Amino acid sequence: MREKEHNEYNALTKRLLEEGYSAEDHPDYVRVDVPMWQKKTLDNYDGGFTYERRWIFEQTFKTPCGLQCRGLQCHSNMSYMGIEWTFENDMATIRCPYEKKECKLKHEYLQENTVLRYECEVHMTDEEYCYEGSVEHILKLHDDEIRRQKISFGLQRNGRVCQEHMRFNRDTLEWEMNYDPYHCGLSRCTGMCPVLGHELDKKRGNVFYDVKISYLIKGKVDTQIIKGKKLFDHPVSMDICKICARLCQDRIKDKVHTHYFTQLFFSEYHGRYFSFEIQNVRAEQRESRDLMQDLEDIRNGIQIIHSSDAEKREAENKRERRKRSRESAVRRLEKRLMENGYDSLEKFSADRRHADRWLGPERIEELEKLRQLKEKEKKEQLVQLSLFDLEVS
Repeated sequence: MREKEHNEYNALTKRLLEEGYSAEDHPDYVRVDVPMWQKKTLDNYDGGFTYERRWIFEQTFKTPCGLQCRGLQCHSNMSYMGIEWTFENDMATIRCPYEKKECKLKHEYLQENTVLRYECEVHMTDEEYCYEGSVEHILKLHDDEIRRQKISFGLQRNGRVCQEHMRFNRDTLEWEMNYDPYHCGLSRCTGMCPVLGHELDKKRGNVFYDVKISYLIKGKVDTQIIKGKKLFDHPVSMDICKICARLCQDRIKDKVHTHYFTQLFFSEYHGRYFSFEIQNVRAEQRESRDLMQDLEDIRNGIQIIHSSDAEKREAENKRERRKRSRESAVRRLEKRLMENGYDSLEKFSADRRHADRWLGPERIEELEKLRQLKEKEKKEQLVQLSLFDLEVS
């Protein structure tokens, strides 16, 4: 629901009101944009009338430097420095096709903001639209030039380029390639690699590393080494793993820093000593262990934890928790069936679906028989008690 209301009407509304139009009587190319269940009013979110989009997109606009463009190319949804940069205020914007950072012709507010350095305001014009020399024409020539430079860039590197690592620099107007094998690993790249120039190894593995952490506990610094941590959550081609082990040391450091962010924060600002060190980064198909090194570290008072063992324990504990939770839920469901019967469960309810899935028809039938037998015994017991009362009386 739109709750905001403008303090004043937009330029389009002011002009139409001066010409005698109202919210109920207005030209076909404008509309009053309010919810259908509300009464038409000009005191709305948009500041009065708004243009019909199909109509405004076909109109001709002109930049301060004289370029024509269609409304479809314009942006009409910005509020900045107290100005609504919209079609209705004749202050829509467009991205400069020349991508000039500094232009004295455009609005002074757009010159001051670095984020909007390529934006330029446009104004509606009565001139007949001419494609030649328009913004659309310049953009097409610009896109053609970008594609030509892309082909030339690939030829200069003898085809050793990858679409995933290329980008067109809008500041230098040149193509660049920043090769990052970490993204190749995340994307699970296989087959022919144009950057390496050969097929990726079908053998898969991961980048393993050890993390040595030191922390203060009870006035004493304890040291712990977590071995066999993985860079990727899934197996990756060994070619990519080997390159990542050499080039992605910073990625590993950032990942560990993020994991221990809280401890590092308290260490820096609250004096709770904590530090970490990345060790033994390697690319392997499966984690290797150095038993002699582990024994040596243990003799030196360092606690050794293997990440794979910890993950297995966590998975086993999770299975046990789920098993206990399922057994508890089954007991609760069986108790309900013994008390009220299967027919008491509402159709399509969660309990009924669980009964069908967990217990099965044989167990449900067995519980139903037990329930009926229990009710029969209860009735017989009541009859016996009533006869006993008669004999006593």
